[in-house]
Amino acid sequence: MTDPAHSSTFENAIAVTPVNANTYSAHLDPAWCIGLVPHGGYTASVLYRTAVTHFARKAAAASNKGGKPVLPQEPIALQITFQRRTFAGPAVLTVQEIKRGARVSTIHVTLSQARDEAAASTKSPDDNKDLEVKVLAYITLSPPEAEEGPAVRGPWDLSPAAAPGSLAGGGIDFKVLAETGRDGEWEIGPVAAPTLHAAKHLRAYGPAATLKPKTVTERAMQMVEQLSQFAPGGRVARWTNEAVMYLVDIFPAALDRMGAMEATRVLRATGTRTETGSDEKVAPAAGLVQFWYPTVTMNIDLKSRLPAAGVEWLHSRVVTRMVRGSRADLEVLILDQEGELVATSTQVALVVDPARNVKGRTAKGSGKL
Repeated sequence: MTDPAHSSTFENAIAVTPVNANTYSAHLDPAWCIGLVPHGGYTASVLYRTAVTHFARKAAAASNKGGKPVLPQEPIALQITFQRRTFAGPAVLTVQEIKRGARVSTIHVTLSQARDEAAASTKSPDDNKDLEVKVLAYITLSPPEAEEGPAVRGPWDLSPAAAPGSLAGGGIDFKVLAETGRDGEWEIGPVAAPTLHAAKHLRAYGPAATLKPKTVTERAMQMVEQLSQFAPGGRVARWTNEAVMYLVDIFPAALDRMGAMEATRVLRATGTRTETGSDEKVAPAAGLVQFWYPTVTMNIDLKSRLPAAGVEWLHSRVVTRMVRGSRADLEVLILDQEGELVATSTQVALVVDPARNVKGRTAKGSGKL
């Protein structure tokens, strides 16, 4: 059997199993966690797969009844709210059909788990009592066949332009970049820290200038972009629509930038640095102060479906406009090698103590953000 384009490793991690007409089970994989908490983009991939599976079953059921053919539908937009911390282990996904249409459908999906890891370990796999909702999502779907045809583009382009590669006109030699880790101004980024399990499935490359040590102010102001290969379990695979969900929430350099912005806010609030930052010392890219960044909300708009065979490279640009009260905004653009827009995402994240993601949750803790 041929492995899917995004690898059998990722396929197993996002697998969902039908329980009844509107309920599915999944197992959130510890290899896709940040600390002890499943990564938000990985969780979005599980939600995406749930939606695809649900509508594929509906289409198959209609076909078996001999009625009017129903086209399978795939997500075109997701609005996700992370209510409570999830954990690696069993999860139940419940689908409520808000609207089923021939052109556009909408479902509401809840991801539920036991209140804490200890409670989950004592429950039977079939016992769905006393679960609490961890993640809520509204997912809009449309049949891929309904969106065939040429795209009409507005007067938009990346501004400023992406960092150049070694080819004529600033093009990137992706073969050289993959083999040597460097091409033009691009080079491979640092290895993920041991507790950042989810980040180990990504090979991220950035402009060399953004990977060098900088002052806090320079890091807070830098533009963040990355070229990425998908590498589940450390082996290069290909980006698929499900894997794009993971990518919209994985950007190491952007987290460093948010950390620098929060460090600036904290230092100014405590009066320990000047407004100009002239008294700053050079700090490594890992960050002057260590923080963590739990996602509160995530909106994803899928502009172009990737081919079934997937693609090897995707380009991300990430902008954070303000950190206020330890709450940050993120805008993410995902493009393919030809500069075609694949997805956009807007997110709200908190900047918090990193201990939050490396401590287990007990029944006494609320688990809320």
